[in-house]
Amino acid sequence: MTDRERFIAQIAALLHHAETALVTGDVEPRLASWSHNEPVSLFAAVGPSKVGWNDLEPTFRSVAARLSGGRDVEYEVVAFDVAESMAWSAGFLRFSVSMDGGPVVPRTLRITHVYRNEGGDWKVVHEHSNWEERRPSP
Repeated sequence: MTDRERFIAQIAALLHHAETALVTGDVEPRLASWSHNEPVSLFAAVGPSKVGWNDLEPTFRSVAARLSGGRDVEYEVVAFDVAESMAWSAGFLRFSVSMDGGPVVPRTLRITHVYRNEGGDWKVVHEHSNWEERRPSP
């Protein structure tokens, strides 16, 4: 197995597990998937943008508290690359979830992650996500 194959297998499993838990309100797998070492940053679709683990952890907990009833999580990696101790991925996160007690509805995030290899494990160090807007076909 190549470094790229090992990376994508680990990341796909890690993020699917973390995001599946998050949309049900369980933040712990997401916390475990992120580096707790600086620098880390978040430019997120839900919640404020933050820099530094001391700000990211409470933000993740706050977001998880707003989510419930999540299901049907699909993490699709469209592009990625790996270079020794750093890597990135870009793709889509599709899921259904209730936010703030509302109805469970399907949602899609465009999501980009940057990773750092820490002791043989890939950890997220940056996320940029935004909602995919559905536009009518011309």
